[in-house]
Amino acid sequence: MSVNATSAHDTVTSQPGAERVLVLVRHSKAARGMADVERPLTEHGEQMAADLARQLASRVVSLDLLLVSPAARTRQTARPLRDRMRPQDTRVEETLYSSGPAGVLEQLTLLDDEVRSVVVVGHEPTTSVLAHELDDGTSSLAQQIEFGVPPATALVLTVPVSWSELGTGRAQLAEILTPR
Repeated sequence: MSVNATSAHDTVTSQPGAERVLVLVRHSKAARGMADVERPLTEHGEQMAADLARQLASRVVSLDLLLVSPAARTRQTARPLRDRMRPQDTRVEETLYSSGPAGVLEQLTLLDDEVRSVVVVGHEPTTSVLAHELDDGTSSLAQQIEFGVPPATALVLTVPVSWSELGTGRAQLAEILTPR
């Protein structure tokens, strides 16, 4: 399923002078029965991650930075994104696993303004709470994610301010992507 605020053929660019692009991704479907940080993707989860990577690569034409939680399931979700989107830099950040929306936002506000596009692969409820807050929760798309998002969901936000100014109501949720 894909819920679009833009047409199906629109792409989000990260050209100088254009708005910044922030994509918050909830990891794909994970297995159960082991320590949380070690939970891998299921076979179906791997397929979902690959499908999401195809969709996202068709929307975001260039990627500067891929930030990933250290959990096994997020690293596995990020792999097809990295392979398809070929980010300039990929970083595994502990705070994406342990600190919630405020910690993820803090990581983003520290980014250099030369970074125009970022994909963050993390967890729920952090992903939906942060996107809802950044959008100020007033748009129809933000209202759709108010109670969370399913595995392998990408929330594409446009950011018209510098990263250091990012905060409540300072971005717009432009598109919600889920595996087909």
